[in-house]
Amino acid sequence: MLKLYDLTDTELEVMEFFWEEKEPQSFSKTMEYFNTQKKKEWKKQTVNTYLNHLTHAGLLKADKGPRARLYSAACTREDYQQQCARKLIERSFDNSLAKFIAAFTGGEGLSEEEAEELKKLI
Repeated sequence: MLKLYDLTDTELEVMEFFWEEKEPQSFSKTMEYFNTQKKKEWKKQTVNTYLNHLTHAGLLKADKGPRARLYSAACTREDYQQQCARKLIERSFDNSLAKFIAAFTGGEGLSEEEAEELKKLI
């Protein structure tokens, strides 16, 4: 079970990397990606801190590889988004989807198309 917590923009960016990768990634490959592709200029300690936080939160898995620890996403992007949405509705809208939708629409009604789409989802 994920220890769901609000991710910083940077933590979310790190998770996006792992959600996109099909194979587990080493610390060095992760650091190389962010410093070359994303132009971050992160130090080893910075990358290590992000990986440790995400691993302790249950969002990343860290497995021992032949030469180094290998990291991979412990959940899908969709699972994470679903749990975030549930937690938001639970915390801020008394666990009421109706209150959430009312707040989301700003008190305006839904279009017929939106209402039909919601009916199909329910």
